[in-house]
Amino acid sequence: MYRYELHLHTMETSRCGHVRAADQVRTYHGLGYQGLCVTDHLHREYLSLMDCHDDWKACMDRYLYGYRLARKEGEQLGMDIIFGVELRFPENESDYLIFGIDENWLYQHPFITEMDHQSFFDRFKDEVLIIHAHPYRNNDTVFYDCVHGLEVANCNPRHDSRNELALALAKANPHLFRTVGSDAHRKGDEGRSAILTEVRIPDSYALKDIITSGAYTLWCPEYEYILKECEAISHV
Repeated sequence: MYRYELHLHTMETSRCGHVRAADQVRTYHGLGYQGLCVTDHLHREYLSLMDCHDDWKACMDRYLYGYRLARKEGEQLGMDIIFGVELRFPENESDYLIFGIDENWLYQHPFITEMDHQSFFDRFKDEVLIIHAHPYRNNDTVFYDCVHGLEVANCNPRHDSRNELALALAKANPHLFRTVGSDAHRKGDEGRSAILTEVRIPDSYALKDIITSGAYTLWCPEYEYILKECEAISHV
């Protein structure tokens, strides 16, 4: 079985990241992972702190720096480095992991950071995969009708993500896909969770297909009880 991390940040792009992209990749390689998905933060505040904030292409050149460094290191180690985004919209504090995209997709959709979650879902729901990251960390209301799935176990040790509430929401909405994520920002965060697959995942499109097909197993020792309850949920 191949092991993949779905939620990870780089110091070069995410301002809350404390580990260089290449170091993240080397650490995961040492832990026996076949690959990881870089999901650096992208939102209005991030762009406002950049000199190029009104030039989408220039901002994306800068945004992609962490992912590209990770991919370069992954190529040397034979690892699959997958592109994803942790996107936040202006109207709330929710974060969404976006899979099934590539660099060109990002360049071709300028200022998606100015959309609201409903408009984004309506426009891209048939094109990308939208997973609500740590849905109850900063919220009591989750717009679960505007996502394809939920991160039922977020393993960041410095936040109370209230994963039990995410599990309850998954039980009430069995049609939603379920993922887990280490949400790695600092040394020591890495390798807390993964999806396990029988095939390698070369890119974000393949990751989207794996999740939507259900051809994966969740792995998260810290929240094993949540995963066991998830196994009992029949996907509609």
